[in-house]
Amino acid sequence: MTKRILGLIFLFSALFAAKTIEAQTYRPILQDSVRWIVVWDDISTPFSDDDRWEYFAQGDTLVENILYKKIYHRFLESKYGKQPPFQAVSPYVLFGLMREDTLTHQVFGIRLDTEVHYYSGCPSGMEALMYDFSLNVGDTINHFCTIPEGCGEVNIYSTGQSNVFGIYTRWFEVAGDCSWGRLYEGIGSSYGLWESMFTPVKSFYVWNLRLEYYCPDAVCPFIVGTKELEANDRSLKVYPNPANDKITIEISDTQSPVEMMIYDTKGLCHKSQQFDQSGNGTFQVDISSLPLGIYLLQIQTKSTTYTQKIIKANRATAY
Repeated sequence: MTKRILGLIFLFSALFAAKTIEAQTYRPILQDSVRWIVVWDDISTPFSDDDRWEYFAQGDTLVENILYKKIYHRFLESKYGKQPPFQAVSPYVLFGLMREDTLTHQVFGIRLDTEVHYYSGCPSGMEALMYDFSLNVGDTINHFCTIPEGCGEVNIYSTGQSNVFGIYTRWFEVAGDCSWGRLYEGIGSSYGLWESMFTPVKSFYVWNLRLEYYCPDAVCPFIVGTKELEANDRSLKVYPNPANDKITIEISDTQSPVEMMIYDTKGLCHKSQQFDQSGNGTFQVDISSLPLGIYLLQIQTKSTTYTQKIIKANRATAY
């Protein structure tokens, strides 16, 4: 009798666990103010300039009575070599339209007739299936427009869940003749958003096309405008930098309150603090608990966002 009861308990537990996995909430990919930053990096030349661009989801439109999200595109460059924050070097261009079926977990797109870059394999001017997040291990995905034509059979090799750009979501490992990488539910792929998942076997150039950063809302510490960078030069001082235990922030903007946030290069906020500008505009921030590395300091006033790269270093290397 005891073994039978234990067996029933195990059976019900397994069924409950299966139902829990099956009922996991689907994470939508399309929301206003979401940003994707994609980089084409020539890794054979470490000091060369990278090609970098941003996608920005904003606003809806109807096409034949079907609702789509507008996806804009612009190019970026860095003031600090290959490191963020990045500034725009071109205006936004309407790149494409996307929609998703949250019941079937499929994402569709219409790439508009634009020549902003040549990395997308989706057909121009017609709807195509971009992602299918309902797939299981062993399923074929060579019908995606993000899988290049002629790649042969491409399958889902494995699946799992992990933290991706600060978001806990499902991933799907892709394996095939010329496509390797991951699909991320609610994000896109390890290559980007519209980019073809193509891995060359041989190439004269050694390049790496990848999704570099992802910002799920309007606050994106990796991107600032030209005016904001100019405002940084005039209004914000941070020292010492690199630093080991404390940094001093001087800001000439007199608006209150002032909110300070420190992000790592994956977009995770490690420290947040609010200051009152009733003093002389000088603040000290303790960074001793931060791991060594590069961070983005973001100062937000009522009207302006200031962004500065800071480095947490060993005491011996700080100056």
